[in-house]
Amino acid sequence: MKRFAVIGLGLLGRTVARELSQRGAEVIAIDLEQGLVDAVADHVALAVRLDSTNREALLAQGIDQVDAALVAIGENFQAAVLTTALLKEFGVPRVISRAVTEEEAKILKLVNADEVVLVEEWVARKLSQSMMSPSLMDVVELGPGLSLGRIRASQEMWGKSLAALKFRQRYGLSVVAVIKALVEGRETPETEVPDPEAIIEQGDVLLVEGDDEAIERLASEDKD
Repeated sequence: MKRFAVIGLGLLGRTVARELSQRGAEVIAIDLEQGLVDAVADHVALAVRLDSTNREALLAQGIDQVDAALVAIGENFQAAVLTTALLKEFGVPRVISRAVTEEEAKILKLVNADEVVLVEEWVARKLSQSMMSPSLMDVVELGPGLSLGRIRASQEMWGKSLAALKFRQRYGLSVVAVIKALVEGRETPETEVPDPEAIIEQGDVLLVEGDDEAIERLASEDKD
């Protein structure tokens, strides 16, 4: 079982801690405020009130044994920096730290944070993406300029096959899978290996791989 530490139990920390636990991970949740600790106590393996800049207190909870840690301290940036530095000193393989500004991100990188998340910037990008391309349900970055996206099949695609649409030639994307819509006689969504001759139905979702701009162009074509 994977073990994670989430330090800082504001909205971001609480949400991540609960999601990790629901996915079967062992989570140690830490904050200096008892009320925030109590709010997640029933959802994680261990919820502890402590000062995350205290070396001995962290080691006493076995933080040096986790697979990864999220430092989501929101209001005390100095504590976030010190906590990040301590976790890397302990040998935690992957430390992800939250930053509000680019300047904070640079400082966290200087103390060896493996990843820095600019939460507000990320949310803004997701929101603008959703507003521009409502059919784009989700996207995962695979590498620079390359992503995997879930896109609702547009009305133009209904009743046609990938071959008839000349999908790859037209969109420059590969269809990795087709998630079939729920219809009468189909109680749960079915994920199918794409068949060039299979008919796309209303409500189907396409899992596509390719260039970021190509994915956004496809998603923005849906006029429904």
